[in-house]
Amino acid sequence: MFLDRTLVTSIVAAAALPQPSPAQTVTQLPVQEVEERPAGEELIGPYAQPRWSARGRFSADTDVYVLPPYSFYFDLDYDGTFPRKGQPDHLFVQEYELGLPCRFQIAWEFYQEAINGHRQIPFTLIEGRYAFADWGKIPLNPTLLAEFKWGTGKDYFGKETDRGEGGDSGEASVTKSISNSYEVRLLLGQEIGKSIEFAANLFLEQNLSGDRERELGISTAWSYALRGEALKVGLETKYSNESQPGKRHLARNIFELGPAFTYKPSPHTRIDVAPLAGLGHDSPYLETFLIFSIDFGTGETKESEEPASTHFHR
Repeated sequence: MFLDRTLVTSIVAAAALPQPSPAQTVTQLPVQEVEERPAGEELIGPYAQPRWSARGRFSADTDVYVLPPYSFYFDLDYDGTFPRKGQPDHLFVQEYELGLPCRFQIAWEFYQEAINGHRQIPFTLIEGRYAFADWGKIPLNPTLLAEFKWGTGKDYFGKETDRGEGGDSGEASVTKSISNSYEVRLLLGQEIGKSIEFAANLFLEQNLSGDRERELGISTAWSYALRGEALKVGLETKYSNESQPGKRHLARNIFELGPAFTYKPSPHTRIDVAPLAGLGHDSPYLETFLIFSIDFGTGETKESEEPASTHFHR
C-alpha cells in the first residue's frame, strides 16, 4: 500500500509540472555544427570525387582525373591561334568522353580546321585514361592519359615546307601531310581550401613520320569559385618546347598566359572562355578557347559523403 500511494503521488506531481511546448523542446536540444562542402566540392560517385573533377576537362586547356563510371561528357570547342606571322588557324572540335569502372575512361575527338582559305579534317584521335586511386588517396590524384592521333590532312600551319626538285624560289612549295602521333600526359588536380581548385598536365607528344617533331610541356590552371559551380574565374598557363631530331638547339619555346572564365547556365551545361596571350617571339600573339559542354549521369545531389593543356597540340 505504501508503494502504491508513493507511485500515485509521483504521477500526480509530475502531471502538475508545467509542460514545455514543442518549440521549447527543440531549442533545448544541443545544436550540432555541420560544415557543408561547397557545391562544386560535394563528393559524388564510387570514387568519392568532388563534382568539379567529374567532367574530364578542368578548364579550357587542362584536363583532370576521370569521369564516374557510365557518365558521359560531350563538348563543342573552338580553338583559334593567331600567330605573329601568317594566317590564323581555326580548329573546331567535337569531343565525346565515357567513364568506365575501375577508374578508366575512353574518349574520341573529331577535328575540323579552317586556315587561309583551306577547310579540312586535319586529324582525329582516340584517348584512354586511368586514375591510380580513388580521389584523395594519393596527393594531387595522379591520372595517366594516352592518346593516338591519325593525321588526315595537310599542315597548312606548319613552320616549314618542302620544295620540288631544284629548290628554286620559283618552284611551288609542297605542303606536308600531318603526321600520325602519340601523346602521353600526367594529369594532376587538387582542391585548395574551400574555393580554389588547381590542375596541371605534364605532356609529351611525338610525331611518328615526317620531321618527327617532339613537343614537351606543362599546362596549369587555377580556378576561384565566385558563386560555387555557377561562376568561376581563374588563371591558365602553358609552356611547350617543340624540336626535331638533330635540331634540338633550334627548339621553339612557346609560353602562353591568360585569364579563364567558367559559367554554368544549368547544372549539366558549362561554358569556358580562355584568351591566352603569347610571350616571346616563338609564341603566337593570342590563342583563344571557347567551349560549350554537357555532362550526363553525374547527378545533381550528393551521392557520397566520404575536387579548351593540351587538347590542341600541333
